[in-house]
Amino acid sequence: MGLFGNNFKKIIHEFRIKSQDYSNDLSNEIQESLEDLKSEYDQYHESYPELVSFLSQIKNKLSTEEHQKLEALLFGLRHIDHCAQNGVHLMRDLYRHQRKTTRETLRLYEEFDT
Repeated sequence: MGLFGNNFKKIIHEFRIKSQDYSNDLSNEIQESLEDLKSEYDQYHESYPELVSFLSQIKNKLSTEEHQKLEALLFGLRHIDHCAQNGVHLMRDLYRHQRKTTRETLRLYEEFDT
């Protein structure tokens, strides 16, 4: 008889199955969120350069005060674009980390299950 009884091995096996199911569900949700976020970001990412181009065309028609307000707005939009891009990268990193953690956890369960 091994170090652990059959009951313990059965419990470990059940935990492994449940853990795998939960991890796979979480990975799928993260992947779907990543795809949605990336798709939306890609759709609107070109808006900022288009706005900069448009503003450079009308810059001469604006007063100094209007031009300064638009520059402040552009600065804020640039920051928002940067944050959105970081969000996409962080979501991708989260997805990779979740998959790595799932593999490691399943490997540990495998060691106990055999």
